[in-house]
Amino acid sequence: MKKVLFFAGVCYAGLACAETVVPMDTQTNVNVTIYNNNRALIKDERQVNLKEGLNELAFAGVSANMIPQTALLSGVGITTLEQNFNFDLLSQDSLMQKSVGHTVTTEYIDPATGKITPGKAKLLAYNNGKPVLKIGEEIETNFPGRIIFDKVPANLRATPTLTVSTRSENEISEPIKLDYLTTGLTWNADYVARLDANEKNINLNGFVTLTNNSGADYNQAQLQLVAGDVNTVREERVYYNRAPKVMMMASADAAGMENESLSDFYIYTVPHKTDLLSNQTKQVALLSGNGISVKKTYELDNVFSVYSDEIKKVKPQIFITFDNKKENKLGMPLPKGVIRLYKEDKKGRTQFVGEDRIDHTADNETVRLKMGEAFNLTGSMKRLNFNKISDRVNQAVFEITVKNGGDTSATVNIKQSFPNGYKLLEQSIESQKETSNQVKWIVSVPAKGENKLTYKVRWEN
Repeated sequence: MKKVLFFAGVCYAGLACAETVVPMDTQTNVNVTIYNNNRALIKDERQVNLKEGLNELAFAGVSANMIPQTALLSGVGITTLEQNFNFDLLSQDSLMQKSVGHTVTTEYIDPATGKITPGKAKLLAYNNGKPVLKIGEEIETNFPGRIIFDKVPANLRATPTLTVSTRSENEISEPIKLDYLTTGLTWNADYVARLDANEKNINLNGFVTLTNNSGADYNQAQLQLVAGDVNTVREERVYYNRAPKVMMMASADAAGMENESLSDFYIYTVPHKTDLLSNQTKQVALLSGNGISVKKTYELDNVFSVYSDEIKKVKPQIFITFDNKKENKLGMPLPKGVIRLYKEDKKGRTQFVGEDRIDHTADNETVRLKMGEAFNLTGSMKRLNFNKISDRVNQAVFEITVKNGGDTSATVNIKQSFPNGYKLLEQSIESQKETSNQVKWIVSVPAKGENKLTYKVRWEN
């Protein structure tokens, strides 16, 4: 009889304590908190029957991308002694590889007659999907038949499994919690904005896109999303990845998500439990706001230079800005993501008119979206004269012409940076100071017309 040695409550001598499988159907609750940096915290609660003393628990169906060193098992009167993460999953290849050196059952199928002859063989090797068998005194590399295994090799599991050796102070039957970090779960925010006919207001809808490539299912999970860049330590580890199969599912909640501050981050809670299945992408409503006031501007931002004598046909950039405030029918922390803008044409057909990416934006801040380049507007510059006042001081007169080929008037903001020690001596349109080295001119341009800005500036080399 093989002896089992006990030391500090752990089984040794190659014989493990009897294993208790804790399957997915014993799960009583699961909470998934997903961060922005491809990391998630899983809080898995399962009903477990423990005897007093040593217990070997096998949690089946955990994430294939679990970070094992972060696993934490908690329960009343439970002490964790050892844990192992088994992610080498049962497949034809793994079954073959784990059985190399062992005797297997064979069924030889005669290619001519189809007759089946059972037998035994030793599996010598398995390479590139081809087994090498020793049958009697012969070596077979192209066996015409089936190979049958009488058992599953040790540590080869049907699903990723965490085994935990524990000591329980009492015999108990109650839920215990397994918390761990994993990769393979990501989320990002996507927004859709519809401009009204006058481009004065937008209706904004935000959705969260969740992607599960962790290799595990999370059924009826409470989902929480953390917005912000949480610092993590990069570590080298081996990942198990299944071939991705993406399935789109949509879920909406008119009330959107609750949000609250979490240290220097924001956490969003999906108001209902939902399934997040392996190899699945899901969308959940984040927010909704109608009648948000916006401002459309055309900008030539530092495209001209005092060191150039002529610049021809520069197109202004188009920007849409709005205030993230309650009085502007919004006012909530916006996670970083892409905002896509749509507008109806004269026949009522929806058209895509631009997109831009925003960073995490707190309430009471301004959102600024770049839509593209103006089609009907152009700006050009030429230097009218140049004087070298001294070895260190220059002076010049510039003319900027803005043309409008459209059917409606437009306003273009021209932002210009100057060298240190500059001074505007003359200007045909009064400027506004933006920074210590930059000014802005607001130039109104009539439909099918143009407007000119001239200024004289002195600066030091």
